[in-house]
Amino acid sequence: MANTLCFRPVNSFKSPNKPGLLIGGSNAPKVIRIYNDIFRSSQTAKSHSVAVKASGRNQSTVKPASIVCKNCDGNGAVQCSQCKGTGVNSVDHFNGQFKAGGLCWLCRGKKDMLCGDCNGAGFTGGFMSTFDE
Repeated sequence: MANTLCFRPVNSFKSPNKPGLLIGGSNAPKVIRIYNDIFRSSQTAKSHSVAVKASGRNQSTVKPASIVCKNCDGNGAVQCSQCKGTGVNSVDHFNGQFKAGGLCWLCRGKKDMLCGDCNGAGFTGGFMSTFDE
């Protein structure tokens, strides 16, 4: 694969008059143009600025402050309700499909599960919260 600095791309239907960098083999070359201060003159360089526009109305509603989840105490996980944190089935479940002494069918032996109140975040009332007053 040869990298060549050229002024016209090879195998192109429309040949621009700006310099570029040719990358690729002879079968299917890719033309990538890199423009920097070397190839641009200071007369043609333009700068654009982006201004932030305010919305048309005053938004005085304030989201509630993030607070630690009461269900998981900020941990993001709660003890498995099926095995009570042991990670093991205490009795057979689903007609013997999950035997007693095997891995818990709900937490799969991890002993805890994702908190349902905070979705594992450990806090409620953040910017992603669905809590409405």
